[in-house]
Amino acid sequence: MKPITQSIGVLAIALGCGAGGYFLGKNQSNTSSSVDQAGARIHREESHPSVPGRIGAPAVDPKALRAALDAEKNPLTRFKLALQNLEGWVAKDPKDALAWLASQQASDRRDDVIRMALNQYSDIDAKGAADWAMKNLSGNDLNNTLIAIAENWARENGAEAASWFLTLPVTPERDAAMENVLFNWASNEPAAALDFLKANPGIADLAPTLRRAALAGWAKSDPVGAVTSSLELSKANNDPDQFANTVANWATMDLQSSSQWLLAKLPPGAERTAAAQELATIYAQQSPEAGVAWLDQLATGAERDGAASALVATWSRISPAEAAKWAVSQNTGTLAPDAMAMIAQNYFMKNPNAFETWRAALPAGPMKEQASHIGGAGKDE
Repeated sequence: MKPITQSIGVLAIALGCGAGGYFLGKNQSNTSSSVDQAGARIHREESHPSVPGRIGAPAVDPKALRAALDAEKNPLTRFKLALQNLEGWVAKDPKDALAWLASQQASDRRDDVIRMALNQYSDIDAKGAADWAMKNLSGNDLNNTLIAIAENWARENGAEAASWFLTLPVTPERDAAMENVLFNWASNEPAAALDFLKANPGIADLAPTLRRAALAGWAKSDPVGAVTSSLELSKANNDPDQFANTVANWATMDLQSSSQWLLAKLPPGAERTAAAQELATIYAQQSPEAGVAWLDQLATGAERDGAASALVATWSRISPAEAAKWAVSQNTGTLAPDAMAMIAQNYFMKNPNAFETWRAALPAGPMKEQASHIGGAGKDE
């Protein structure tokens, strides 16, 4: 977790400037109208930079800090004082810190600070942080906060986190948090995470999603073990896309090794075809030229055609002219209609004039047909 002190200075300047966001710069306060209570341990931001190498948050006396906040009449200065002491305050009494923040006038900036405090609180007591969020937040704020808490909690005690979230009513927020729990839990304890899914049949329709999340997390720490297990589960559950998703998570870390493993270990089939399409998408994002060369290693037919369509469609989002040029050099009858339509659409959005010239020069065929539905029809069509 990023220490709160790394964010407080930049958040304070956002408050001073009236900006909605943060990470804008380091604020150095020169004035303060607050009066410290006698003996209070309250950290105030100094007019000079903090001492390098300072570790941890300063100790805070919540009662004294509250008194100082009550005594401060300037709202901006009062909030900045709370920010300067937030990390120590949450470490000492997270519920008190959150109660004070929740009592302040609602704003995006206040909500940002609440999320920061909850993130720290979840490191101390994840269940307590989750309980507070459930009682005080809703909608997107609740969804994003539960996902963040789930990540911290799963790393400490995945079984406890998953069991707690399962007690909640079934909502999109609960389900998203459960995905994050399984992802992070399985990155450290994959067998335990997958066993939990087997032992809880009540998960029902969410089971495939959570299984994918667990295998994706496992792929980040032990990719070969994860894809090997995912292949077995994919065949058992007739879910090639699950295997493809696991391979893709490996590929985001090591595209070359994952693509070599796929072709060396699997014969052509449903699982390899699905995984090849995912890898082709990642090739398009990282190195389309390498992806084009890799296509030549694939089995002719559905495997190569599907991967080629995935590659060129994604490529067209990044460099539509280059993708369109490559697509025309292929037998366009082997490209999926959706892929050809995406090429045309992305090219038109990027450079309408160049698109019109390209479309006019296309020979009759599937690509010309798809391009004819984009923008204005060519005069010769």
